[in-house]
Amino acid sequence: MRALAQLVTIIGMATLSTKHAGDQVSSRLAALALAAIAACLSCTSAFASKARPSVYETTLEEQNAKTPELATDELKALLAKRSVTLFDARTTEEYDVAHIPGSLVLDQKQLGRFTQSFPDRSMSIVVYSNGPFCDRARLRSEDLLRLGYTRISRYQLGLPVWRALGNIAETGLHGFRQVARDSNSFIVDARGRAEYAAGTVPGAQAILAGEVSKAEKDRRLRYLDHSARVIVFANSEDEARAVADEFARNAYSNTSYFGGTYAELKRAKFFTERKPSAADLDYLTK
Repeated sequence: MRALAQLVTIIGMATLSTKHAGDQVSSRLAALALAAIAACLSCTSAFASKARPSVYETTLEEQNAKTPELATDELKALLAKRSVTLFDARTTEEYDVAHIPGSLVLDQKQLGRFTQSFPDRSMSIVVYSNGPFCDRARLRSEDLLRLGYTRISRYQLGLPVWRALGNIAETGLHGFRQVARDSNSFIVDARGRAEYAAGTVPGAQAILAGEVSKAEKDRRLRYLDHSARVIVFANSEDEARAVADEFARNAYSNTSYFGGTYAELKRAKFFTERKPSAADLDYLTK
């Protein structure tokens, strides 16, 4: 803006110095001044917008990368349009515990079968892994280039940044089995009250959609660290995801949802269903 002020001052002085040269010269200078101001404003605006992108629009801006990066907003837009196939370059075990919803696992062991499963070399592919400093997204994307795939991008920020920016993850059946054994995990039953009272996963707390803020004020969430692992299950994926989204909006950045149903969890037989304690039920009626 200082440069703009100087430019206007210079043009104004030039206009005054040629005041007696005739109206035609003054008119031309005035037109030049307006054009210069418009151009300067346009450049200033463009520079400002590029200089300070939001955190959702940023990438690592790696130099000499063989595949381009995507920002978080760009990835979300592609997923919403279902115009891209998203692959998780971590191990199957890591994928089962938590992955970006809609992604498919792609560890090194599966590369040999990749061309049979996905024969279209022109398909749009995005690869992510375990965060900015994890090489697996870059390595797997370069492997796919060597196999002849031509439209490959990376979400190099990875799952940790995805979650830190208020997005949730999905947990598979085997991952839920592992998480349920972890005493530091917080399990949420998002089914109806009567179903919860009849029996649930041991240690699970009942929290329905719209209740996260209330639960922070009673014993259910009052002492829960916001970095703790939270996993939500319900009678449907949509119900579980809605509650998980609410947790993420309330700054619980390590939240995921089980992509199946409670009936599927019971059929897996890795826990003994228990009725909640009287204290847990008492808080639900207050």
